[in-house]
This record gives sequence, C-alpha cells and structure tokens, in this order.
Amino acid sequence: MTVAPVPSLDWRGDGSDQVAWVVEGAGRRIIHCGDTMWHGDWWRIAREHGPFDVAFVPVNGGIARFEGYEANVPVTMTPEQAVEAAAVLGAATVCAVHYGLFNNPPAYVEQPDIERRFRRAAEARGVTVILAGDGEPVAVPSARR
Repeated sequence: MTVAPVPSLDWRGDGSDQVAWVVEGAGRRIIHCGDTMWHGDWWRIAREHGPFDVAFVPVNGGIARFEGYEANVPVTMTPEQAVEAAAVLGAATVCAVHYGLFNNPPAYVEQPDIERRFRRAAEARGVTVILAGDGEPVAVPSARR
C-alpha cells in the first residue's frame, strides 16, 4: 500500500498545510479529500495520481458564522462542486463525506437537499454514487476508466 499527500484547501485559511490523501493498494486507488473547498490543484492531482476508483469528497457546502468566519459563501464543496472534482480527478465513483453531521444553525449551515443534488449531479456526469452512513464501511470497487 502507498499513501501520498496531495494539496487541499482548508476553509479556515490559518496557514497550516492541508492535504488530501491518495491511497493505493490491492489494485485500488482512492483519494480522500477531507474538508476541502474547490481549488485549482484538481487537474494536477489527476495528472500525477489519477484516475481513481473512488473519490471521497465533502458535499455539505457549509456556511460558517463563528470565530470570525462570516461569509455567505460555502466553506466546503457543494454537492455539485464535489461531483465536478470527482469528474476532474477521473473517479469512476464518488462517495459523499462530511454531511448530515455538522448542521448547527446559525453557526454552521449545510446546503439543503444534499443527497438529491449529489445524485443528480453525478448522474449528469456519469459517475457512480456512494452515500454511506456515518461509520458505515465502503467497499471500493475497481472500476477505473
């Protein structure tokens, strides 16, 4: 198994280095993007590490209003941005992460109708969807394009 850090963009902007993880082994390759925002390194990650069997991407598109963070723009990827990131990465399957767990208005507000929007965007892009519950194992299919 190999594990490689790749660029990620944390919404807090606190100067700490943020990474996503590319994990490869047993004939499978995944990327876990954590709590990232949309950024311009997706294409480089795809060129250097893709394609992926599964991209684990945040989909909650949270709006944060606490600790000096107040803007009416998502601080993590929306369902549609998450699918676009997976498509750019060449992922055959996209797994939603970081949703349904943190909604705490008015401090942190998730996007509405996440699952439906995620499925619709993935269908439009021809990407298979995984919606796993918190703590539920995810079988990683080998279906790289």
